[in-house]
Amino acid sequence: MALNENHEAKVIFDNLSASMRLEIIRYLANIKTEKTLEINIKRAIKFLLGKERFIGRDTL
Repeated sequence: MALNENHEAKVIFDNLSASMRLEIIRYLANIKTEKTLEINIKRAIKFLLGKERFIGRDTL
């Protein structure tokens, strides 16, 4: 799991509201291809770290 490889992102994810965590999980769960999933997991990690936009959001 990508979050286990990045402790800082995991701490941030664990402290999000339940609805925000669910929004991220649902978005990733509905991705069809493995390649797209990999790209979006990396984007989600960067988003949690405040380095990139994700799911049309600029902030948590």
